[in-house]
Amino acid sequence: MGSSLSTEDERDGMLDVVGREAGFRVHRVDANSPGQAAGLQSIVDYIVVANGVRLDRDDGTFVNMIAESKDMPMRLCVFDTHTLRTRETVLTPSEAWGGKGLLGITIRFDVTQELSKHTLHVLDVFPDSPASAAGLDAYNDYILGVGDLLFDGPDEFFEIVLHNEKRPVRIYVYSVRTESVREVIITPDRSWGGDGCLGCGVAAGLFHAVPPRRDLHAVSPKQPHQPSLQRGAHPPGGQLREESISLAPAAEAPSLATEQAANAQAPSAAQVVETVAGQALG
Repeated sequence: MGSSLSTEDERDGMLDVVGREAGFRVHRVDANSPGQAAGLQSIVDYIVVANGVRLDRDDGTFVNMIAESKDMPMRLCVFDTHTLRTRETVLTPSEAWGGKGLLGITIRFDVTQELSKHTLHVLDVFPDSPASAAGLDAYNDYILGVGDLLFDGPDEFFEIVLHNEKRPVRIYVYSVRTESVREVIITPDRSWGGDGCLGCGVAAGLFHAVPPRRDLHAVSPKQPHQPSLQRGAHPPGGQLREESISLAPAAEAPSLATEQAANAQAPSAAQVVETVAGQALG
């Protein structure tokens, strides 16, 4: 199974897509799952087309398609907010991969977000700190998301961190070394013996943006053209506003719209998201 990247011209056209178009943002990707086999990456990837159908609203279409495609390949178009490219990949829902659900991923329907608005560059990591224990890599790691939520700048990030002091928190980190996103569990604690509750410096802004992928120069504009996003209206009402939502700890963090909803008795993805929003805001 492989995937194809979009052309450089298409990438330039994607600048107008961010913040306007919607899709299913990928969050947790379980090891050895169909989602991992399809190359899906947490936080940066949005599933925008499935089997030729544009997923521009959370009306249950995608959930139903997953259930109906059990053990059959689905062709997905994925928009990457890091590279600002689309790529096509194949995802095969299955119960035989050894975990829960048909895909082994959690997703959230949302407007595409500009990566720089929810990115923090990890600076110095101090010995014997929570950041060190979690394996954060100084100057090579970028924090992209916390639990099932994005954050808006360092102030909101630290508000979330302080809210979960001494409780394990799941964060998503992009590594410049591996050029991939990994899941990290960190336990904020102001009593670790140094300053702060994480024991690492973080920074945001133009000089701390996630750098371009090293392999992009190898992409040929002669590759087959892949489905692109078309500009359109914002998604329908019910969209979550994450700016003021406090994070549940990693051990208790609720899954959002998951592929596990793709069965006859399960609620729609919209119902799952609304339920979780109520719990988080309550």
